[in-house]
Amino acid sequence: MTVFPHQGLSALPYAKTVSISAPNLGADFNGIVLELPGSPKTLYVDGKSAASVSLRESIVALLDLADERLDCQALIIVLERSSPTLGSVLHSLMYVGGSVVTKPPFQVDPAFVLVGLEI
Repeated sequence: MTVFPHQGLSALPYAKTVSISAPNLGADFNGIVLELPGSPKTLYVDGKSAASVSLRESIVALLDLADERLDCQALIIVLERSSPTLGSVLHSLMYVGGSVVTKPPFQVDPAFVLVGLEI
């Protein structure tokens, strides 16, 4: 998955890959922690499994992880526009306080929607 196809390479020095497994929630998430100079440290997570998990519990677990273990100030869920469950997942994320990211640090591939949650 290349969320930032144009400037993504310039982010590499500031990015660390993470793999998150939550067997009690039946979920595995892949992502990166991005710490750009002058910007809040942010956990970006691939949201492809969002439709198949208990979203509220998963979001709480991801927020706790981002805050307590990774020292992040924000969580971004990356959703595929082509997903048949995009509408319901987006609605659920907005219900728990998420909002569509309109000014990401780099140009986003139009195949994706970024949903942010502040920690």
